[in-house]
Amino acid sequence: MSKTRDISITMPTSLRSPLRLLSCVTLMLALLAAGCDRHVDQQLAEHEAAQTTLGITPKQFAARFNERLADVLKDMQVEEPEHMARLYMLDADRLHPGQYDYVLDAKVGPAQTTIIGTLNKSGELRNVGVMLTNKTQGARDEFLICASSAARSFVTSGQDKLLPLITRLTTVALDNPGQRMTEVVADQLLSVELVPQGVLFQVQPRQ
Repeated sequence: MSKTRDISITMPTSLRSPLRLLSCVTLMLALLAAGCDRHVDQQLAEHEAAQTTLGITPKQFAARFNERLADVLKDMQVEEPEHMARLYMLDADRLHPGQYDYVLDAKVGPAQTTIIGTLNKSGELRNVGVMLTNKTQGARDEFLICASSAARSFVTSGQDKLLPLITRLTTVALDNPGQRMTEVVADQLLSVELVPQGVLFQVQPRQ
């Protein structure tokens, strides 16, 4: 009867040390990566918390916007302002987040004036914009109506001065392509600038 001898294969010491080192390095890198991920997540959370907002949701903005339309139309000496205001009202039940995440996108009025805004993750508006994309006089009037009503939604004092201010900012912006015309009113930054899509009016908190 022949005897069977167990044969143990022993890895040379010269190979074991590098492999052990490689394993340790891999583990360290994995721990560092996990730590970095947590750090990045923390930074993003802090950045999100630091973002100033207008303090209201799109639906709350729609309610304010609609309430102020008649007053804007009165200042523009439009006949039957309460009746005409219905043409430009935002339907709070039909607001949607838009093409991208955290974006408000809606259209109002016969000229289909675009009203946009960015949101934070809590659903509050960071800014509100009104876009003029049509060069007709009706579209321009509608732009001013919507821009004034949007501004009045966040500026409570001196509201009768907002329409002349927005009109002036728009005129200056049209004469100075590439420049953003701004004015701070009641801690809100109002601005008008030319963008590829047309003329953009914005309301956002003063940083």
